[in-house]
Formats: sequence, C-alpha cells, structure tokens
Amino acid sequence: METSTLMSAPAWAEQTFGEVRLGHRSRTERAVTMAAAIAAAPAASLPKQMGSEAALHAAYRFLQTPAITYEHLIGPHVEQTKASMGKSERVLLIQDTTELDYQQHPTTTGLGPIGNGSHHGVLLQTVLAVEPARREVLGLAQQEPFLRHPAPKGETKRQREQRERESQVWERSVQAIGEPPAGVQWIHVGDRYSDMFPFLSLCRRLHCDFVVRAAQDRCVDLLVEQADVKVAARSHHKRRPQQEAEPKTQHLFEVVRSWVAMGEQDLALDASKKSPARTAHLRISWGCLRLLPPRSQETADLRPLVVWVVRVWEPEPPEGVEGLSWVLLTSVPVQTVEQAWERVDWYRARWIVEDYHQGLKTGCRVEQRQVQSYEGLRRLLGLLAPAAVRLLQLRAAARQTPEQPASQTLPAEVVQVVAARAGVPADQLTTQQCWHTIARFGGYLGRKGDGPPGWKTLWGGWLYIQTLLEGVHLAARLSLDSSSDP
Repeated sequence: METSTLMSAPAWAEQTFGEVRLGHRSRTERAVTMAAAIAAAPAASLPKQMGSEAALHAAYRFLQTPAITYEHLIGPHVEQTKASMGKSERVLLIQDTTELDYQQHPTTTGLGPIGNGSHHGVLLQTVLAVEPARREVLGLAQQEPFLRHPAPKGETKRQREQRERESQVWERSVQAIGEPPAGVQWIHVGDRYSDMFPFLSLCRRLHCDFVVRAAQDRCVDLLVEQADVKVAARSHHKRRPQQEAEPKTQHLFEVVRSWVAMGEQDLALDASKKSPARTAHLRISWGCLRLLPPRSQETADLRPLVVWVVRVWEPEPPEGVEGLSWVLLTSVPVQTVEQAWERVDWYRARWIVEDYHQGLKTGCRVEQRQVQSYEGLRRLLGLLAPAAVRLLQLRAAARQTPEQPASQTLPAEVVQVVAARAGVPADQLTTQQCWHTIARFGGYLGRKGDGPPGWKTLWGGWLYIQTLLEGVHLAARLSLDSSSDP
C-alpha cells in the first residue's frame, strides 16, 4: 500500500473496505465510514470515533445486522494480502494464538472460557504475511476467532481422540491459505505450540515450507535417503533380541545436543516481560534428520518428514540469566552457516505477530469494546483487525528509505508541518528525521540504544501531527471565508 494511502484514514478505509459485499451498497458505505473513523483514532471508544449520536446508532445497527459477518468484512483485506503474497518471491506466514479477555463485560453473551476457565472471552488465531528481508507486513493471510468448548463430563479417551481439538485451528489456517503460486515460497513460522506433526505434514502436502521451534522430543532416525517411506508401527514393549539389528530409534534433543558448533556470532535480543534487551553470544549447529510420526498417529497414514534441524544456544549466559536455547525444525535445506543463521532470523520474525496482537489490544483496544454479543464483537473485529495491521505498516514505512528526502516519500503538507514544528527547513528533512520527529511528539526519546521508534510512539506522534493539520486546514478555510465576506 502506498504511504500516502496508508497515512490517510479515509483513503485507507476506502481501499481496504470499498469492495466489501454486504448485500446493499449502503452497508458497504457504512463499513467504509466506520473504518475511516476507527483508523483516525483507533484507541478511542466507539462513541468518540463515530462523533455523533446518529452515527453511533447507525454503527450499533451495523454491528447487530445478522446478514453482515466477520468473514464478509475481513475478506477483501485477506484477498489483497494474498495478491501481495503472490508477487513476492518469499513470504513468511507467521502464526500465533491469543486470548481476547472480556471479563470486565459480564453481560456480553455467547463467549467461551479462556485462561484457566475463570474468565470469558474469545480465542484468536492470526496468520500474518511478512516479507522476510525488509520485515514488510503485507497483511493478514488468515485469521479465525473461535470459542473454547470445555470437555464434556465423563468423556472417555476414545471420545476425546475423536472430537475436534482446539489445536487443529493451526491446520485449518494452513488449509485456508492453500498452496503458493508457482515460483513463490511460503514459509509457515510458529513457536513451540506449532510443533504438531499433522501441522508440519500438512504444510508439506500443500507445498509450503515451515520453520517452527521444537517442543516435542520426537523420535527420529538418520535414514533421510528413505524420505517419506512409511515406517513400521512401533511397539511400546521392550525390543526382542531379533529386533536388535534393526535401526534404533533415537530422540531429537539427545541427537542435536551431540552436534558440535559450526559457527558463532553475537545476536541482539529484544526486551521481553522477563528480561531487558541484551546482546547474546550464540553458537549454532545443524543437521538433517527424519521425524517419525507419533505412535498414536501412525495409523493415520502420516509418513516420516525429512527436516533440517538448527540448534542455537548461548554457552555462557550472564549470571542470573537463563541462556537462550532453541531447536528449530525446518523443511528448507540448510547447507551453510549463513543459511542456518537465516533460518534463525526467520524464526525471530515470529515476534511481529505478537506485536500485531498487542496493537489490536492496546492500539485498537479490542478488549475494551462494549458490544453485547459475541457475533457483534466478531463484526467489530472485522473492522479492527485490518486497522491493527495498519499500525504495523506505519512502523515499517518509518524504517524504509531512511536517507531519502522526506518530500519524496511523505505527503508534502505532513513534511511542512513537521519541519515547521521542529524548526528545520522542509527540503533538508530526510525520511528518517521526519519520522523520528513525529515519534518524539508521541513520547519517543531517541536515546542511544533505544532503537527505532515503535508503533505506539509513531501513532501517538502521528495523531498529534493530524491535529496540527486539522488546525492548518481550519485556519485556511476561515481565512477564505473571511476574504469572501462583503
């Protein structure tokens, strides 16, 4: 999306929702109007966003209309994202689950249990499409809000195995996205929750690749030349003497810990809830193995998977700090140390989807929305979900072409207002200087070691610049009106 369109709430809303098919043109127009108001002030309440009582009542009627669905609203954005995915040589499809907590809204109906069951809300599965080299966020490739259904009392093991599992949402996401076009590589990226054999197997059947962090100490062997030749069912009993000559099954973590380091480098680690930002000195090793299907799924016609395994670890972490240790499974071949570090870099991009969920909750305040039903919340999410993508795309725009003149990458009136407010000539302002100045109006300090501004400070500064622009436009209109008076 062009930066000028991204920065204009009405233009962004028209491009994102202008093709929504809701059964009547007036509904499409209402969707665009609501999206533009949300984009102009995403953290504001719905009454403040709509601006008038009539517009607010129209918005609530919109959110209560059964003929309008979340799928209708999100559909054009997903299609636009997939069109962009088809034009890129390589795309990361970063997937994660989050909980939307509505415990503070006890009258909202139709929600399910979340967490340990003491709160109620919605589970949200998001697949974000990201261009790996520049970390450009293309948009939502797939998103599914769903409810948790408690296990029935007295459920047997066989019944539990036969009913749909919550974790199958990962497979549904892969299935919904489908196969990449010829000449394009789609790589599904996930954390330890994605280490599920059916999920990995489905990626390969749909000609997609994957990079996931291993959570299961899976059975493996070294017979990679046999590829996906089905293995004989394994017994839980002790091996008989005549079986001793057969290849012995090994376990993933034991095998990879025996590999020697084949490279090392420093890696800047972002701050987390548990630890501040720091630089870690890491070692890396890699190899090729066959993952064997779990015993419980051997009868489901799941075949072994040939994977490359990348292990990265911190041999000497600072005192009192838990050392980094990742085992990554990937279907993309690893032949060199550069390729191994690239796979690590792809996995590290996974944090972008966490930023997205934070933007949805904090930047768009999705959990504070007082809508009375689950279906109403789904419809509102159809408007808010692309708005949260816009926050990430704004951040990405701020980091591209940093040395180009700001006048070549940003709207002229924005550059002029920022330059005037900062007290510098507009023609001397670079793109990076302009964005950093905008972020400072949102609280960005720009100290050494702070890193580039995030979406929170950029968005806060952008709202301030928008207020100044509104003042400039109003002053020009008043001046024109006064000059036309007799």
